[in-house]
This record gives sequence, structure tokens and C-alpha cells, in this order.
Amino acid sequence: MPTSKKRINLTLDHSLYNQLEQLRKIRKSPFLSSVVIDLTKQALELQEDLYFAKIAEEREKEPILSHKKIWAEK
Repeated sequence: MPTSKKRINLTLDHSLYNQLEQLRKIRKSPFLSSVVIDLTKQALELQEDLYFAKIAEEREKEPILSHKKIWAEK
């Protein structure tokens, strides 16, 4: 059936495939692809969190300016 969604072909070793299949059963999902999509979304969110945490750590190293000092400079 034609679809406008993009497709990705994956080659998995038996161990990873079996783990995904077990997770599909636990989640009672009818499709293995649904499990892979959900895990991919979670991984992307985690990567985003790690990226912003890194930015926050870098900003914490910057000197802290008071409200009065910031507005006095303008």
C-alpha cells in the first residue's frame, strides 16, 4: 500500500530482534515497527535532554549578574 511516510530498512542481529519482539509482547503492540518508533522517539528526547543539560552546565560556569547590574548597563 502506498504511503507518504518515509521508510528505513534495518538489519538486526538475532539478539536485538528477540529483545524487541519480547518488548512488543510486553507492550501488547500489534506491530514491531510501533515499538521501534516509540523507542526512537524516547532516544531522541533523551539526546535533546542531554544536549540542553550540557548547555546549562556551560552557562552555570558564567559569572552571575544581578538584576540591578544588568539593567544599569543599558
